[in-house]
Amino acid sequence: MTGFLLDTNALLIFAFEPGRTSQAHRDAFDDGDRYVSQVCAIEIAVKFSVGKLDLPPPFQTDFTRAFKDMAGRLSADILPIDLRHIDRLSRLPLFHRDPFDRLIIAQSIEDDLTVMTRDRAFAAYPELSLVQI
Repeated sequence: MTGFLLDTNALLIFAFEPGRTSQAHRDAFDDGDRYVSQVCAIEIAVKFSVGKLDLPPPFQTDFTRAFKDMAGRLSADILPIDLRHIDRLSRLPLFHRDPFDRLIIAQSIEDDLTVMTRDRAFAAYPELSLVQI
């Protein structure tokens, strides 16, 4: 599998504030296979439920449909969490402590995907293909 995997921050930017990233990054994302992880759904749900993230009304009534619709608008497939991703996660060096980001990093390495992120800590993983937006 090759293509781009958005981390949670990049997903929210591409979905709700595309002007916060360059046209070149939007074009690159549009030209490749596109993925969003189930990890993003979990992180968004957690942050929303504790009041750290405002989301449009569809997320408040049917989170599942709203997340699927958001991925669909980006023409992105939802990448499920698999045990091989968790195996990779268990062997990652602890350069980054955020468990959501670490799982996205593991998925990206395991599935040969390029992560698009604003998080500079991802660069600590030399085996990770990365585009910082």
